Amino acid sequence: MASPVCKIFNGIYTIHSGTTGDHRTFRISTQVETAEFAPGRRIAGLLTGPDNQTDYTGFGFVEEHGIQVWSNKRGTDMLWEKYAEMLWSLVLDAAFSPWAGRGYKVLMEGRCLKCNRVLTEPTSLITGIGPICGERAAAAAKGEYDGNANTRTSEAGN
Repeated sequence: MASPVCKIFNGIYTIHSGTTGDHRTFRISTQVETAEFAPGRRIAGLLTGPDNQTDYTGFGFVEEHGIQVWSNKRGTDMLWEKYAEMLWSLVLDAAFSPWAGRGYKVLMEGRCLKCNRVLTEPTSLITGIGPICGERAAAAAKGEYDGNANTRTSEAGN
């Protein structure tokens, strides 16, 4: 039996609203075969904490024809269903998605050109530099950064 076609690849996707400036970051990943929960299944998760590598809350299975939201995430506000539909539509249809017509766009995973950390903020994804490295570059341009990851020259008494 042939494997189903992968329509959305594993990775990190940030959905940005050009109207409000808000954004949400999602990760699509495949559970390892030895996982206790859903071995081998693909899971959609929402970034819900400060660590953009690990702080994702899973909310559904990524299937051949969409994201199936788990029953414990379904509710009267339909928030998780909205996220699932928005992610699926924007990743597959991009500018032709109905969400694009409402000012939303999807940004693909990127890494900082300076430190190689994962980027999730829309501005960082567009510029290719994370906020910490951006601050350091700006400080260096002003002569306020000495190259030490934890100090600026003004803080070091120089």
